Amino acid sequence: MKFPVCEFAESEPGFYSQCASCPIDSSSSGCALEELEDGKYQFLGLTPNGGVKAIFHFRDNEGNQVMKRDAVHVEIHELDEQEHLIMMLYGMVDPEGIIYLKKSGPEKKHSQENNM
Repeated sequence: MKFPVCEFAESEPGFYSQCASCPIDSSSSGCALEELEDGKYQFLGLTPNGGVKAIFHFRDNEGNQVMKRDAVHVEIHELDEQEHLIMMLYGMVDPEGIIYLKKSGPEKKHSQENNM
């Protein structure tokens, strides 16, 4: 699933890659996000983890809320039909605007093989 669907840039399946640092203003018809009065952004529609809405909290290095194009960090809340939080993702934005995400919750253990 590509999320959110945007007219500006291709996104990798399952990632929110084109939102932060995007030059498209959220008030334009090409933006998949809507800026809310409190400075957060929302996406209405199916989310990768089964939600119907996602709220984006864009932040600078000090943790202050900023506009999406100025973000260094992002916290994304996916919500279900009853507005219950079903997934929280955290990410950092690279200079090209791609967000690298980490899911909340228990980590899965990895096994690492040593090739000698």
